[in-house]
Amino acid sequence: MGELSDRLIAELIDAVRSQLRKEQGDKLRDIYLIGDIEKDTARTCIERLRELANDSSKPITIYINSAGGNVTDGLAIHDSIRHVVSRGVEVTIIVQGMAYSMGSVVLQAASDGRRFGFPHSWIMIHEPAKWAGWQSTTAAAQHLDRLKQMQNQIYRIMAERSGKPLRQIIKDTKRTDFYLDAQKALDYGLIDAVVAGELPEPKVVEMKESEPIASSGPRIVESDIAAAARAPELEKTGSEGAGEAGKAGQAE
Repeated sequence: MGELSDRLIAELIDAVRSQLRKEQGDKLRDIYLIGDIEKDTARTCIERLRELANDSSKPITIYINSAGGNVTDGLAIHDSIRHVVSRGVEVTIIVQGMAYSMGSVVLQAASDGRRFGFPHSWIMIHEPAKWAGWQSTTAAAQHLDRLKQMQNQIYRIMAERSGKPLRQIIKDTKRTDFYLDAQKALDYGLIDAVVAGELPEPKVVEMKESEPIASSGPRIVESDIAAAARAPELEKTGSEGAGEAGKAGQAE
């Protein structure tokens, strides 16, 4: 009976803690998009987004740390965020760690001026064929029409939100992975600001001119150095002279 009571008490405590965490999460109105973008993470993110949007029109913050994933799931998240934004709900997206590939596309769905990145976060964009998950040209050729449509959709999203010409986006992502740190992503137009939190710059300490340190050894002057430099020559001359004298004595 005692063990049963203890178990019931433990379950009750867990239930209360779970409810408190849920209420705290509802209060914060935060969503975490962590890991690969695929159907399960997309469903969880979209359900949570719509739940918060239906609850109230207060701002929502999405934290993203993703290396990318499935293109259609990523576009589903992007479009869901844009739909919520169109209803008047402000959505902020903050990159913590990385927003690569489809993660960078989801980032562009934030409200105007609300795309942020932490100081040491990274963003990567590349050719939409890689977003689609086709690793070979043969697979891409089988879905050429669909690939072209996806390319147009993604290129236009990136160009519209970054302010870069469409030709520039295509050039920078053609057959390569284009990596940018937070500052470069800001300059490129992929984020609107770098969130505070960077380490302060190291203080520059001016070195004071100190007096020459007096040597405790004997003082060396230029004449001593010159004499030391000539010493090997003198020794060589002396040895040669002694050798000639010895030869002359033997000859006698």
